[in-house]
This record gives sequence, structure tokens and C-alpha cells, in this order.
Amino acid sequence: MRVLHAIRTPWAPYSVMFSNDGTRLAAGGGAWYGNGGVALARLSTGEIAVTPMSPQRQPGYPTDPPTVAGLYFSADDRHLVAATRGSSLSPGPTILFGVTDLAIAREAAFVPRHEPRRSRGCATGVMLTGELALVRHHTSSLDELVAVRQFSERLECRGDDTRHPLTHCGMVVRRGWVFTGGGGSLGLAVWRPETGVREAGKAADGLVAVPLASDEPIQRVHVRGGRRVTAIAALPGEDGFLTGGLDGELDRWSFAETLQQERLPTPEGPPGSIEPELPTTPEVRQSVAGLAWATYSRDSVVGIVTLCDGERWVSVDAGGRLRLWRGTTLLGAWTLPAPGTPRSLAAHPTEPCVAVGIKQGGFGRPSSLVLVLEC
Repeated sequence: MRVLHAIRTPWAPYSVMFSNDGTRLAAGGGAWYGNGGVALARLSTGEIAVTPMSPQRQPGYPTDPPTVAGLYFSADDRHLVAATRGSSLSPGPTILFGVTDLAIAREAAFVPRHEPRRSRGCATGVMLTGELALVRHHTSSLDELVAVRQFSERLECRGDDTRHPLTHCGMVVRRGWVFTGGGGSLGLAVWRPETGVREAGKAADGLVAVPLASDEPIQRVHVRGGRRVTAIAALPGEDGFLTGGLDGELDRWSFAETLQQERLPTPEGPPGSIEPELPTTPEVRQSVAGLAWATYSRDSVVGIVTLCDGERWVSVDAGGRLRLWRGTTLLGAWTLPAPGTPRSLAAHPTEPCVAVGIKQGGFGRPSSLVLVLEC
């Protein structure tokens, strides 16, 4: 592997996605107290345009600009959907932007109902399937884990479902169901107004299956040998999908009479390195050393995507280790040449490369990095 691009962002990059035409990379993020935005980079020249989020003006919401927790391009690249959260993991709107080259302009938004001190969870990812926008939330309530949005038909915003394996967004759609991990943050909690107490942000152990267009009840799927699902990705050309766990475990899922789980081996694989290494400073390393592991452990799988060849796939963990796979065979393992903890992952639609968003700073040093790596 080698580094093709290193893109600086003024906030932690919680979501990355390549445009469907392969010419641009979108990165969205923010900090604990909001102040997020969207960066669009032109891959051929390295030109970058950063658009800050606008402050919220709804009563009861934090006044800081929201953090962008998820991004997803429409099939024609004319729109970009952004799922956001407010400061301290409060709810935020789902925003539809019109895209022109490297510029974005707000066209529509869904604003969740909010009551002071009664947070209903916050967005952690977004995807388009057909004309629907699916938003995944950090919450301890099953019925609030996935929200289904549909923008006005006049906006002509539609997703390309063949792109799902290329972008890690925390959900997959299979056989009319949305599958996602039921866990949230390890160290944080959300307020439950029906009980009057704060509970850990975990809707369920294992997987949760949410019906997309039926009245069937939400289902829980047990994951053998795993404490919490922290990543999920579709497999191209089939109904199956992959999941990663809190302790680094990886599973392949397939449909027979029931959903079948296959635990993948996780050896270190052949040694590898990424050259050249990126320059870092003692100040940056010191800021990363103090990161609190509230959501993941260092071994937690935080992203899985399939490469454009449809055969190889990539996983990355919170400790900065990237692994390349073909089927159930591990082809190589590398440590990313930059300090920090990965938080997002995407694959290019036509070239064998991936983008990894790396969170490098704490509250006081939000500046971070997106690496584009050739596989």
C-alpha cells in the first residue's frame, strides 16, 4: 500500500465517501461541541473546499453548528445527504445539499422534534437506498435506532444501491430489512424520558433488524462470541454482509433458512508497511495519547468496505491497523503512518484505493486527517 493523498480537515472526519464519478472525495465531521462541516476534495488536483455547518435556530437546540456524522452522495452526484448531531450528542437535522463541483448549498432538511434534556439519541450514519434516506442513531431505544426519511420528489434525490459496499455507513439493507449494530457508546448515556433516568446508549446486544417497508416487528439477532457490533458492510452481488466487533472479531453473514454467522480468522498476516510515512509533530502525538476510549477499544473494528473489484475488502480498527482481505483470507496487515484513531472508511468506485478518516485531536485540537491509500 502507498499514500496517494493526505487531506487535512479542521475537525474529526466521522464520514467519508467518494463521488460516484470518482473525481471527488467528501469528508464530514466536527467535534464534541459541534462546529462541524463538509470538505470536498478534487482528487486530480488536491483542491479542497470546506463548508462549515450553519448554527441551528430551532428552540431547544444547541446554538453551535452541528457535527456531520454521516455523508452519502446521490446516484448522479447532484446531491449530498448529511446526518448531523448537536453538541454533547444531542439530536441534529438530516440535511440535503445540492452539489456543484466543490460547492454545496442547502436544499432541504428534516429537523427532529426535541425537548430540553430529553435527547432521543443522535445520528451516527446515513445512506440512500432508492428514494429513501436511512439515518442510524446512537440510542438505547430499538424503535429509534433507524429513521427513514424521504425528500420531496421534485428534488430527484435517489441512491445507487450498488454503491453500498463501497462506503461504511453503519447499516446494510438486505431482503427488505435494515441491519445494524445495536450498540452505542461504552462510556456515554442518553436520557430516557419514559423512565426518568440516563441509560447506556445500547439498544441491544448483537445485531438489530429493522423492517424497511412492512409492519413486522423489529428483531434482535444474536452474535456468538461478540460483546458489541461496531461495524457492518454489504457484500456485492449477494445477500450477505460482514460485521466487525468491539474486540476485533469479524463475521461473515449469509442467508439460508435462517441468517448464518461465520467467524473469520484474525491472524496478523504477512508483514506490510506504507511508504512514505507522513510527517507528524510531538504536539500532535501528545494530543492523541490522551484520547478517551468512550465508544471503542483499540481493537474495535470501525470500518469495513469492499474494493471496486468486488472481490477484496478492507477493514480498519480504532488502533490504526488496516487489513486487506479476499473472501476469508487475510492478504496483509498495515499500521497507518499517522497518529490518531480511524473513524471512517470508503472505497473508490473504479480504482483500487480507500479513504480513511483519522481523528487526531481531543476537545482542544480538533484538526485531523483523511488518507487516501492505494491497495
